[in-house]
Amino acid sequence: MNDELESAGLEAVDKFLRTFNSRDVNAWAGSLNFPHVRPAPFGKINTFESEKQYTEALGYDRIIATGWDHSEWDYKHVIHVSQNKIHVAGQWSRFTAGGDKLLTTPIVYIVTRHEDNWGIQSRFSADYVDDESDDGATTEMETRGFALVHDFINLTNEGNKAACAELINYPHFEIGEGNLKRSDHERELHLPEGLVTVNSLYAIQTGVHSMNAALDINIAGAGTPVQRQAVLNINNRENHLGIQAWSILDPTLETHA
Repeated sequence: MNDELESAGLEAVDKFLRTFNSRDVNAWAGSLNFPHVRPAPFGKINTFESEKQYTEALGYDRIIATGWDHSEWDYKHVIHVSQNKIHVAGQWSRFTAGGDKLLTTPIVYIVTRHEDNWGIQSRFSADYVDDESDDGATTEMETRGFALVHDFINLTNEGNKAACAELINYPHFEIGEGNLKRSDHERELHLPEGLVTVNSLYAIQTGVHSMNAALDINIAGAGTPVQRQAVLNINNRENHLGIQAWSILDPTLETHA
């Protein structure tokens, strides 16, 4: 893994948390790249097209009313790197001024370089569970999520777009570098071209209602097979388990013209 790129990814998420703690919504928005989206298993999924739209929509009053004083990292580490995109797994907790924990949330951050600025293009939420009584529910989500991904890959290789579309939650997002591809219907869904082989698949973070997974694949087309790495946000949205968003990168660190 490239040390310089890894440092860029970690600095980008550190800037995100640092500016969030500053209570300056303009500084916080400055840690992001736009358009920006945060997929989640509940509620409306909002896409923010610009920094101005983000700052006008968000504020701190609701969070402060919970007793929040600051947030801290529980962990953060780089999963994948490329020249212009980095996947970072992180988990933060919110605290009161007295040090009581209010909330813990695991996230995968899609960090991109756009117009020579490293910022967070998207945040993949995975609901956090720390109650031992919920262990069975998280295991079930992981098992179902893995099966879903394998089914999706197999159906992709069969060219069965209609069946693949049934395994997607909408709106679906493919996170690019300085852009988002949104699919609201089956006809808008873009599938990989070529035979896809899974080299590895593992859970990054798993909750009761959602999970984030990492995927290593080879895609064999007309030419030389290519390697790709991906993170997927899978959730049970409105009682339908599906892939809500994905981000794919080229890990070879080649510079393309």
